[in-house]
Order: sequence, then C-alpha cells, then structure tokens
Amino acid sequence: MNKTIKTVINLLPIFLVPLILERKKFKQHPDVQKATKTTVHTSKAVVHHTQHAATSVKDAIVSGSSHVKNTVQRKKRRHDYNKAIKKQNEILQYNRPENVRARGKSLAKANRKEIDTMAKNLQKHITQRHKEEEKNVEKRQKHMIKNMKKMQKYEEKVGLTPGHLDKKAEKRGEKLEQQNKKTVDKMNQKLKKHIEQRHKKEDKQKKEREKALKQQMKKIQKHHAISQKSKAEATSSSTVNQDEKQSVTSSALGQRDTPTTAQSPLHTQHYQKMAQHVENSDTLRQNQQLNDISQASLDKQKR
Repeated sequence: MNKTIKTVINLLPIFLVPLILERKKFKQHPDVQKATKTTVHTSKAVVHHTQHAATSVKDAIVSGSSHVKNTVQRKKRRHDYNKAIKKQNEILQYNRPENVRARGKSLAKANRKEIDTMAKNLQKHITQRHKEEEKNVEKRQKHMIKNMKKMQKYEEKVGLTPGHLDKKAEKRGEKLEQQNKKTVDKMNQKLKKHIEQRHKKEDKQKKEREKALKQQMKKIQKHHAISQKSKAEATSSSTVNQDEKQSVTSSALGQRDTPTTAQSPLHTQHYQKMAQHVENSDTLRQNQQLNDISQASLDKQKR
C-alpha cells in the first residue's frame, strides 16, 4: 500500500502541472477574456433586469392583492348583509298569520295521519290480544273439561258419584243420623236438667235475700222506735218546771215525730228498690246464661 501511494504522489505532478499551465494560458488568451467579460456583463444586466422585474412584479402583486382583498372583504360584507336580511325576511314571513295558519293546517294533517296510524296499530293489537285471550279461554275450557271427565271416571271407579251410592254407605249414613239424634236428645235432657237446677238455686237465693232484707228492715224500725222514745223522754223532763214551755215542746215534739215516722217508709222504699235492682240483675244474668246455653246446643245440633 505504501509503495502505491508513493508512486501515485510521484506521478500526479507529471500529469497535473502541464494541465494547470495550459489552463492559465487559455485564460490569458484575448478571445477567452472577451467572452468572460461579455458573460459577466450579461449576467450583471440579467441580474439588474431581474431585480427590476421582481420589484415591479412585487409592487403589482401587492397592489393587486390589496385591491383583491378589499373587493373580497366588500363582497363578503355584502354577502353577510344580504344573508342576514334574507334570514330576517324568512323569519318575518314564517311568523305571518297566513303562514302560521297554513303551517297549523299542515301540522294538523300530519297529526291526524299519525293519529290514524296509531289508532290502526292499536286496533290491530287489541284484536290480536282478544284473539289470544279467546284462544287461552278455549284452551282452559278444554283442559277443565278433560279434568272433569277424568274426575268423573275416577269417581265412578271409586264409587263416589252422586245417585250411585252403595248400600253400605247409605246404612252408615242412617246409623250416623240415629246416633246424632240420640246425642242431641241426651244433650237436650241434660240442658233441661241444668236449667231446672239453676231455677231452683235462683229461687232459693231470692228467698234468702228477701229474708235478709226483712231482717234488716226490722232492725232499722226498732232503732228508729228507740230513738223516738229517747227524744220523747228528754222533752218531757225539760217541760216539768214550766207550763208554757210544755205547750211549745209538745207542739215541737209533734212536729219532730212526724218526719221520723215519715222517715221509716223512706228507708223501706230504699231497701225495696235495692232488692228490685238485685233481682233484675240476677234475672238478666240468668237470661244471658240461658241464651248462651241454647246457642251452644243449637250449634252442636247443626254440627
């Protein structure tokens, strides 16, 4: 590699030096210098003309663009203005009474059409539902008829059909009726016995209460008689010394005796009323017990 590089370095000047010299000679030739001068002049002229043309074109473009911009803006404003006016006119026309009426009529027609369609659909659904319900009713009826037939067959097999009872069942029914009658008769007899016993007890209790009341009345009368005697003795002892006072005390005693004597029948009336009240309460209680017993017996008979 080093040898090749050295050879290349040594050989390159041999080829390059004459080429450079020839190039310099070519540049120094007058024709070549004229051509270079003309090319430079033409290039400068072209640059000058291009700059002038560019500036002129730029100015023209700027002026034209500004004019175009102004025209576009003016047209846009006019378009927006016309659009707003058109929209306002449309709104005013839309809100006119005749247009409102026409629009209401059209809406009414559309609503009628919708209502008619909805009514038709509803009627269809109703008819379909009625058909389905009728089908379901028919199915249920058929199912019930089948079940009834099965039950009738089963009852005929078992022997539970009405009108076709066995003799054994009839005999059992008669026996049960007789037994029920016997039990009912026994219950009625027992009830009568209980009622008679209760009446006897109530009569005894009434007589005992009357005796007790009479004894109390006698005791009260004795007590009143004793009190009257003590009062008479006190008045007689106070009237021994004075004759005038005797007449007054005698009249006063007469007046005092009358209310005491009148008080005894008041006490008797009071105790008589008490006795009547007790008797009435007892009779009411007895009647209630009788009603309860009779109702219970009736319920048992029904059962």
